[in-house]
Amino acid sequence: MQAVHDYNNAIYYKLTDEISKESTKEYWRRSQPMLTNSFILIQQGIELALKGRISLVSPFLLIGDPKEWPNRAATESVSFGEFHSLDAASLVKIHNAVSTAHLDGAFSEFWMRVRTDRNKIMHSSAPGYFDPPRVVLTVLEAIDSLFSEESWPQRLLKFEHESKFAALGDTDDALNIVMREISDALSMLKPSEALRFLKFDKDRRAYVCPHCYSQANRDWQDDWQHLAQFTEKKPAATNLLCILCERTTEVERISCDRDGCPGDVISEGICLTCTRSQGDT
Repeated sequence: MQAVHDYNNAIYYKLTDEISKESTKEYWRRSQPMLTNSFILIQQGIELALKGRISLVSPFLLIGDPKEWPNRAATESVSFGEFHSLDAASLVKIHNAVSTAHLDGAFSEFWMRVRTDRNKIMHSSAPGYFDPPRVVLTVLEAIDSLFSEESWPQRLLKFEHESKFAALGDTDDALNIVMREISDALSMLKPSEALRFLKFDKDRRAYVCPHCYSQANRDWQDDWQHLAQFTEKKPAATNLLCILCERTTEVERISCDRDGCPGDVISEGICLTCTRSQGDT
């Protein structure tokens, strides 16, 4: 997401006279170390999640073939961490053998693809090209299968509030950052993917969430992401649901008084299309 943000900033501030297709391609080529490293971390996260589920039944299930145990394990105490653990290729099979929350064939295929791509990176064997949509989609598929008890937007927000900067008391921009990241991610997803993973319908109009807008840092940001949509597909719908804060807000359906703004969704005197305060001259 940082690579995407940097690229968007380069375009916005026009750091070069013209950003050609060749320049864009070269930017993402030079971003491959960051993107492939992100992909490796995703693979490790999935592997640890599978091991965590297995260890809920018994951590001893993670210990591999006795032939590979430390030789001194038969005569003295040995740290659990010194034992060779299960091979990543066996994790889904072992998980489904001991857990009631079975992972289906689609996840097995997904896990195989992730491991294969990770191995290509580690072995430098034609690792392929990793672009942001590919990385983001891998994150979302992993969360959908293994971490669905909490949404990705909420996880991103928690991450910002637990960052190194938060230790210094700097969390003013946390919500702004996550709003931007979710909006960037949506721009990379196909409509079916956005609907499946983020419950966002790209074929419908979206609005600024009044709750997020009120809680975010408005000292520097002018353009606001539209992450809230009506809960019903009705012309007179009044309940907006935000995919980030997951709050529902009742709004008024009144035309915005700003010339040229087509908005007709108002909350506490703010147009949720252009964020203009109604009645301002």
